[in-house]
Amino acid sequence: MNYVTFDVNDRVGLLTMNYKDENRFHPDFMSEVLATLDSAEKDPAVGAIVFTGANPKFFSNGLDLEWIMMNMADPAAVMNYLKTINLMYKRVCIYPKPIVAALNGHTFAGGLFLAAHMDFRFMREDRGWICLPEVDINIPLLPGMIAICQATMTSQGFRELYYSARRMTGPEAAAIGFADRLFPENELLPKSIEFASALAKKKTATYAEMKYRIRGDIAKLLDEVDPGYFAKTLSFSMPSK
Repeated sequence: MNYVTFDVNDRVGLLTMNYKDENRFHPDFMSEVLATLDSAEKDPAVGAIVFTGANPKFFSNGLDLEWIMMNMADPAAVMNYLKTINLMYKRVCIYPKPIVAALNGHTFAGGLFLAAHMDFRFMREDRGWICLPEVDINIPLLPGMIAICQATMTSQGFRELYYSARRMTGPEAAAIGFADRLFPENELLPKSIEFASALAKKKTATYAEMKYRIRGDIAKLLDEVDPGYFAKTLSFSMPSK
């Protein structure tokens, strides 16, 4: 693995993302995330997973816009890229083991959606923003993105993120329900692991079914509805728009 490390201790797997600092969704990076999740699902030594970023400044900044622009001449490749993103979201959304996000830094756009699909989100109290900048970069949100945001934050908070693209601090993210806990930098990862360790003791089959019952409809949107919006969504970011 070049962009993901995975260390297991006391039934908690720590998945650390390390792709060019910002952890943007390059195809190779996503392939490693998916492969790690597949392996961890089969491993009885892993009862829960914590996601975090290697760079203390970034959790993830989402889509690899540079990769998309370099491949715009190949529509099939871009469509497949977007499907892979949704596959990653879906995998996390209904993953049969608990997942906790330790948001160590900025969590923007696709990075916010990735974190939203996790079961719990802990964030630094001192620095790092969440942001949905799509209105400013001309990328209307897909139905699956909207649904997961509506499921993880207050309607007022989501409306402000959705329409204004304003950056929100950790305390603001907690106020709208997106961040479940806030910690100083030195406590964020230990507290996230401690919390995940407690979740790892739950019966996996029961936890998985309970998760599916509140997230199954969102997974269906990612699979069946979002692809119908891909082409139109990308058209908004073209120069003619």
